[in-house]
Amino acid sequence: METYQPSVANVTQARPETPYYVKGLALGISAYLIGIHLWTWILTVSVFLGGHSDFRQLYTAGYMARSGHARELYEYNAQRHFQNLLVSPADIALPFNHLAYEALLFLPFSLLSYRAAYFGFLSFNVIALALTFKFLRLWMRNLAAIYPWLPYAMFLAFLPIAAALIQGQDSILLLMLFAAALVSLRSRRELTAGVLVGLGLFKFQISIPIALLFFVWRRWRFSAGFALAATAVGLVSLSLVGMSQLGVYFRSLLLMSIRLASPVDQFKYGISPALMPNLRGLFFGLLNRYAPQFWIQALIILASVAVLVWAAVLRPRRATESFLIAITASALVSYHLLIHDLSVLLIPIAVTLDRFIHAEATGDRDGCIMARAAALMFVAPVCESFIPDHFYVVALPLCVFLFTLLRHIRSPQWDKYRDWHGCGDKSLTG
Repeated sequence: METYQPSVANVTQARPETPYYVKGLALGISAYLIGIHLWTWILTVSVFLGGHSDFRQLYTAGYMARSGHARELYEYNAQRHFQNLLVSPADIALPFNHLAYEALLFLPFSLLSYRAAYFGFLSFNVIALALTFKFLRLWMRNLAAIYPWLPYAMFLAFLPIAAALIQGQDSILLLMLFAAALVSLRSRRELTAGVLVGLGLFKFQISIPIALLFFVWRRWRFSAGFALAATAVGLVSLSLVGMSQLGVYFRSLLLMSIRLASPVDQFKYGISPALMPNLRGLFFGLLNRYAPQFWIQALIILASVAVLVWAAVLRPRRATESFLIAITASALVSYHLLIHDLSVLLIPIAVTLDRFIHAEATGDRDGCIMARAAALMFVAPVCESFIPDHFYVVALPLCVFLFTLLRHIRSPQWDKYRDWHGCGDKSLTG
């Protein structure tokens, strides 16, 4: 096994001049999306402070863990009771559907009033976002060469991050864990990377497909780290809620998946598959009025398996590149994915844009395709502003982005653009 050593030609090669239209689009799109971010805060902050945000369920879960009601954590009626008691009255509960260990994170926030806790967790998310930027900065040097402020602007302009901040969601924590895992993979610390991804099992629908791909790719140290973390968080969760709640949890997951075709259940759980930018949302949105649910579910499963098999067969040469593929594929096949969950895609989007943005100057066709697919995926969440009830269409640019990654990540073009700034990847194929 050999480490990658950047050639002198690559390191010393002059960075091509960025075309004017790339600079113009970077300036205009960033300003427009940041404007949407800020405007959304102005229009909705009073609603979310009134208790109508996703933080409602996380805050209540922390309180239940602290006050001796952890053994009722997944009981729908208990969740509704405590949410109405602690936050604000509502006809339905926002179910806490994560592994129970995550409730411990929100335990200290539950010592505060809901409003104070909301701003406290907002501060926590901002700190996590700053750490994420620090982790990813190494992969954003070419973007900084266009405008020094562009990497910062990307974090503010990516609307899934805006949604996570405003809703008080935990998706930014997952983004930070994945960014730290990417740094660990580059430094050949695959065991640590696996542990970090395993700690993200509070969103198991995203973490498990990543672990599955790394297992198939025979990344044994990563798999061992993931297994260690999964065992730890599983035992903590089980000790917190007990065996009886385990069955309740699995039944609630089943109800929130297979039975969500019913408008009544969509209202009860506050979830609609048509709002999901993944394969599930795409097939549901396109076929719900025309095909039985059995066949829609079958198509979702078959398509998800096909995506994972394709990704598994096209094993990238380096661990960091494998991680980009795994994150993108996991988002597409994830059975439960909302706009804030797309936050983790900032990692493959930023890395791909940074690597291929100068293809626009050189005229390289494959490089341009990669850069434009990443840019399209970066902008696609703006559909939330125009067609919020059909957000499933964002699965289409996600499919395009994954297809281009799988098509080109093993090609010579990927290495051609890897070292404009002289930063080699230390990860191994091993």
